[in-house]
Amino acid sequence: MRTGCGCGCLTIILAALVILGAAWFARGLLERPEIVRDIGSQADGHRAQQKLFDLAGGIAPRRDQRRADVTLSEREINAFLTRHVSGDLPLADGGIRLVGNGIAEITGRVPLHALLGAPVSSIARTLPERWAGQPVWLRLRGHVGLETGAARGDVRRLRLEPDAVWIGRRRVPAGVLTVLPDGPALRAMRWPVPATVEAVVVEPGRVTIVRRP
Repeated sequence: MRTGCGCGCLTIILAALVILGAAWFARGLLERPEIVRDIGSQADGHRAQQKLFDLAGGIAPRRDQRRADVTLSEREINAFLTRHVSGDLPLADGGIRLVGNGIAEITGRVPLHALLGAPVSSIARTLPERWAGQPVWLRLRGHVGLETGAARGDVRRLRLEPDAVWIGRRRVPAGVLTVLPDGPALRAMRWPVPATVEAVVVEPGRVTIVRRP
């Protein structure tokens, strides 16, 4: 009797610990993480806008220039995203941190139903609207590079290859992105660039875009 009671009590305790651990982990998924990035000023945003305009072909490089590199600081990029294109971003309140050595971080928030896609959205319609619309914060960290193998005339993209993913305050396996539908999270990792871009170099606090001569 005592052995059976002991095993039963141990099972109850283990089950309670599992439930509490799952609740703790789930709560962290909905918490706002500590975001470290320099947003910059309105002047930074205008400066970034002009540089991107030049990169897209607004101002051609002089003939005596070997190549026309464009360097954007982290402040300029985040000011541009916040003040000029915030409504068109895949992730709301999106921002970028340039770590260096080719590594960057993208952060932003998205409603839970938009993150998980249509299959879950159909189920979410049976839940209170505030649950389905609960904002979830994402942080994606990885190497930045240009897509290769694009055919002539295809849109070339700058791509983030995440090796670390956080949802809220909880780190999850990067492989979780492979099971997500094509939505805001995946769009945030692919950015079209002009065909004249030859390379992208990410350094601490800045990125240099190299144009073909």
